[in-house]
Amino acid sequence: PAAEPTAAQAAPTIAPSTPLAGAQLQYRSNPPPSYPIQALRNHEQGTVLLRVEVDPSGQPVNVSIERSSGSRSLDQAARQQVLRHWRFVPAERDGMAVPAIGMVPVQFSLPD
Repeated sequence: PAAEPTAAQAAPTIAPSTPLAGAQLQYRSNPPPSYPIQALRNHEQGTVLLRVEVDPSGQPVNVSIERSSGSRSLDQAARQQVLRHWRFVPAERDGMAVPAIGMVPVQFSLPD
């Protein structure tokens, strides 16, 4: 017996409101955070890895700590700076600006 031909499966459609996960976020404006006074006094340094959700205009709408620097004050300074002052180039899907999620490192290092 011959096999019956089957209809080709349509590719699943992705809603425009679904964030583009794992996006390479490009910075439009990323002023560095101020070094927290307590972290300076304690000679704390390190890199915070932030998970940043960006809306279609490039504005961060949710920032969470993916990997800590080991210092709570550095982590919070980085998170607040990105949420309040950083802007990103909007991610695009099929030529349209869409929300996106990406990882952003913020490094704190003391001068030698």
